[in-house]
Order: sequence, then structure tokens, then C-alpha cells
Amino acid sequence: MQCEISKNFFDMVSEIYAEQKQPVDCGGKFMLYRSEINLLRLIGSCPDSNVSELSARSGVTKSAVTQISVKLSEKGLIETYKSPHNKKEKYFRLTAEGIEAKKHYEELNARAAAGMREYLCALSIEEKKTIMRFIQKAKEYMPVSSFSCSCEGQNGVPCLAGGTERSKTDA
Repeated sequence: MQCEISKNFFDMVSEIYAEQKQPVDCGGKFMLYRSEINLLRLIGSCPDSNVSELSARSGVTKSAVTQISVKLSEKGLIETYKSPHNKKEKYFRLTAEGIEAKKHYEELNARAAAGMREYLCALSIEEKKTIMRFIQKAKEYMPVSSFSCSCEGQNGVPCLAGGTERSKTDA
């Protein structure tokens, strides 16, 4: 059983990592990468911000903000403008479509969070403590990205390959 738990955990970590590189459907018309979503949300919450402000708030370089903002602008989700008081700086704001994409993503995110919250609230205190201990221990070993079964089940077959239930002493 311990091998199944570890395998499923590392499979989940791999899926999360892979999903971070996949675009997200933000309203049917827009497929946005996580970096684009993050900047879109930041511009929405900090309207009339310039590259320097967005870089400082997001923790990414000014160059990255510029590159992502160009993509968002090409998709029609943000617009750039110059302030009458500062002609050197470029400022950003969401377009109507940017507001729509941001809203759609935030609704998606809220539904997923509500589902996870509902599941976690239904767990007992002991189950929650067990999960927390597992997560803390897994974080200690995070450089490990896979887990090979090293225990043997019936007939010398590893527990994952054998598909048999292990005894409680093995778990």
C-alpha cells in the first residue's frame, strides 16, 4: 500500500507540473498560460500599473512582464497607454475581453476551491493530521520525483505490479 500511495503522490506532482505548462480555457475564446493568467489578474487588481510596479508585485523580471504583456495585448485582453504626466512609462489596463477572461478564470478557480474545501471539511481531525504529516514528510523528500516499489508481494511480485492488497503491517 505504501508504494501505491507514493506512486499516486508522485504521479499527482508530475501532473501538476505538466499542467502548469498547459494553457487554461478562460471563457472559450481564450487559452491562457499560467504566467498570462497571473499577469492578467494582477493588472485587474492593480489597474494603471506600469512594468516596474507589475514586476515588483509579481516577483518576475521587467523583461518577463513586457513579454507576457505583449502576448496579452495581441490577444486583446489588455491595452497599453501613456500617462499624460509620464510619457516615458507604459501603463496597462484590462479590456472588456480581459475582464471577461479574468472573471471566467476566477469563477473556475472558485468552483475548484469550493470542491476541495468541501472535501477537506468532511474529513476527521485525525485524517487531516495524517494528510498534513504526509505532505510535510513528502516536502522533505521533494527532490525525489519518482518512487520505485521495493517491497515484494505474493510470489515475489512488487505490490504495485501484483495488484494485490498488502497487509496492514506492510502499509
